[in-house]
Amino acid sequence: PQVAGATASTMILFTSASAAVSFQVFGLLKGDYGTFCFILGFSCTLLGQVAIQRWMQETKRPSVTVLSIGFVLAISTVLLVMEMVGHMARTEDLQKLVLPTSLCNIND
Repeated sequence: PQVAGATASTMILFTSASAAVSFQVFGLLKGDYGTFCFILGFSCTLLGQVAIQRWMQETKRPSVTVLSIGFVLAISTVLLVMEMVGHMARTEDLQKLVLPTSLCNIND
């Protein structure tokens, strides 16, 4: 699990960094929004890392990492479905749901 965790973390780092850089280069990212999200993400990652490491030391089980990733993915999936159903209930024209939009667009 340690090698898989390190590999996944590195992959996520490169993916998120390249996405952030491309949004910034093309002028699609609000500076204050990006800064806030960076600080929030860094803080939550640090807090989660410390909590998981302590939990792994207490239980002496490396499977905690895999279980926590699975738990987060399960919660994300449920929330995504709830968000989609909510949008479908509020939208009369369902074609609008598949049109591309930007959460971080500077022009919105």
